[in-house]
Amino acid sequence: MLRASQLSRQSDRGGAPPSRFGSGRVKRNPRRSARFKENPVLVSVIITNYNYGRFVGQAIDSVLAQTHPEVECIVVDDGSTDDSRSVIEARPGVVAIFKENAGQAQALKKGLEAARGDLVISLDADDYLFENACARVAEVWRPGVSCIHYRLSLNGDPARTWPSEPFLNEGHAEFLAANGYYPSPPMSGNAFDRKYIRELLARAEHLDGDGVDAYLLYSAPFFGRVAHVDEALGVYRTHGGNVSMTSGKKTVRNFGDHAYYQFWAQQNAQRFAQEKGVPYPRRNHLVGAYPSLWMLVAKDGGYDRLQLPDQSRLVTTMAAIKGFAFQPGIENLRRLKNILLLLLLLPAPLILRRRLESRLLG
Repeated sequence: MLRASQLSRQSDRGGAPPSRFGSGRVKRNPRRSARFKENPVLVSVIITNYNYGRFVGQAIDSVLAQTHPEVECIVVDDGSTDDSRSVIEARPGVVAIFKENAGQAQALKKGLEAARGDLVISLDADDYLFENACARVAEVWRPGVSCIHYRLSLNGDPARTWPSEPFLNEGHAEFLAANGYYPSPPMSGNAFDRKYIRELLARAEHLDGDGVDAYLLYSAPFFGRVAHVDEALGVYRTHGGNVSMTSGKKTVRNFGDHAYYQFWAQQNAQRFAQEKGVPYPRRNHLVGAYPSLWMLVAKDGGYDRLQLPDQSRLVTTMAAIKGFAFQPGIENLRRLKNILLLLLLLPAPLILRRRLESRLLG
């Protein structure tokens, strides 16, 4: 097993540096030297953590237990105020970075400064990997592959995985242009080429706070091939504190922020497609059923972070209707219900729109 050799504590806070520093070297298993010469893929797993002290220990342990012979574990704590630091420091074999709170994007950038792997997995601190995860993505990775997807088991239930839709073998850019997304897992279910992820994070526009996975996923087809491992290689945990749209209490601000991230992820993909000479439609509005719906909810709630001149209520509603009519992976009954309710939204007064929108999100 190859892991970072000892605990490395780094900090970008002011004042004196921590008292101990580790080299972060990766130890090689001599029994696997022959295999490693054939496929010397180093996988860097960056765990980004904010106030998940109750979960981050399991995430770290899952990385340290990987069967792949070359893995480095980097933990970036984004200014947690709970017991996260003591949990992280209790586990030798990681590179630990403690920084002021600045959001997921900045935490990932900080981790990338320390990462040396060919592949990078950004693991949310409340998720964890199965022991064969790094080995499986290392088998699939080749130069020219920008991203490797794999499924995540929902709360450890083998019968429920995300995404539930089939992965694409090709045509990711075309699917994205038509639907505003393509079937892919959340952040913890992806391994990215290190050169790609560094370039994307350095060049992406309006990338701040959270929502990093959409930016990385939507632009990946324009920087290389998108591959996949069609099996669950980790667990996505749903709980009341998730920073996502899949669980937990959702507010108008949540919907507005997610519409913002989706729009700029789509816009960045459009820009990179043009740079690479890939035919791609030029749009100045959101595409997709749920992102458009999130924008409607945010606007009606008084939180319009995007303020797009071309994104009128009519344009947004029609984009949502088109998404629910044609987007794959939506149950037929939900399609019909949502389209009918969206049509009722157009002439409805604000108080009725808010009630109907809450029904749409059910």
